[in-house]
Amino acid sequence: MPKFILALIFLITACTVTPAATSPSLPPNFLAEVVVEKLNSPTQMIVAPNDKIWIAELNGGENDGQGRIIAVSLNDSKREVVLSGLLKPTGIAIANNYLWIASQRTILRAPLNTKGEVGQTEIVLANLPFNGRSNGTLTVSPKGMIIYETSGMRIGNNAEEGSAQLWELDPRQPSRPRLIATGLKNAYAHVFDNAGRLWVTDVAEDLVNDTAPPDELNWIIEGADYGWPACFAERQPALNYGGSDSICAATRAAVAVFPPHSTPTSVAVSPWETDTLLVALWGPTQPSVVKVKLAISGETISSRTLPFITGIKAPQHLLVLPDRSLLVSDHLTGTLYRITSAP
Repeated sequence: MPKFILALIFLITACTVTPAATSPSLPPNFLAEVVVEKLNSPTQMIVAPNDKIWIAELNGGENDGQGRIIAVSLNDSKREVVLSGLLKPTGIAIANNYLWIASQRTILRAPLNTKGEVGQTEIVLANLPFNGRSNGTLTVSPKGMIIYETSGMRIGNNAEEGSAQLWELDPRQPSRPRLIATGLKNAYAHVFDNAGRLWVTDVAEDLVNDTAPPDELNWIIEGADYGWPACFAERQPALNYGGSDSICAATRAAVAVFPPHSTPTSVAVSPWETDTLLVALWGPTQPSVVKVKLAISGETISSRTLPFITGIKAPQHLLVLPDRSLLVSDHLTGTLYRITSAP
């Protein structure tokens, strides 16, 4: 996970009191309901068998190796542990009758039977390039492939080989992942829209041109280079890392940018508005969920970023449910909110 998140988590886990949940502020005609409380540093959540929501939790410090996945019923808040003893589980997905887990710099899988029970985990990919914290969430494509990232890391002014990349894993041949795109520093979260387009958030960290760069939302075009470490945002050169106008002209610009240190940890397709994405900005200065309204014509795209939800201490993950409601998890308070559009 990003550096300041790591420091903040250490501070939280050293305390004896979990921050209290807050009441989200929403636009007119939207309602927020608390459906689950007292989660332990939740990361990603997915719709799972038996009408349950499965939630990955750090369940302590990031590197304690006590992470777990729990099954939660939204009807009565009952929960049970699905898997435990995981190292930093930030991503989970179900594909090809397996539960897949992004665990620090490793991709794991565990067999899933028809009753929704999970077997023993096994390592599928190990020693992935990463930035010392995590490799983000997992996303299943419309074709049943698993999207994952290898976080950007520098050796001197250059990216470590294999880092800052986005990959596609075929769950039937998991040992042979396919490279999709490069130049993404921390492509933490991903989503496919109804047209099959892939959108990815990118978390910046290092100083660029003596200042903190913005975080990004990118439209993924297969084979494209998104610039890191030489370029950032809208093809701007990172002079301290060898960037130039000519180099950046060959890269793909961000669709939207967010203030430095926004830390976009999740992106979802809005269930209420067409051509609109929802992005969770972890904070810490202005944690919120924002709307990114898109105007797309071929490969030409423009966007507007608008406020949507405030008042959640650390919005971590967004999950759209089949009933067109939205789940929002709060990493700090361990609270899960359901957002609905009022009739």
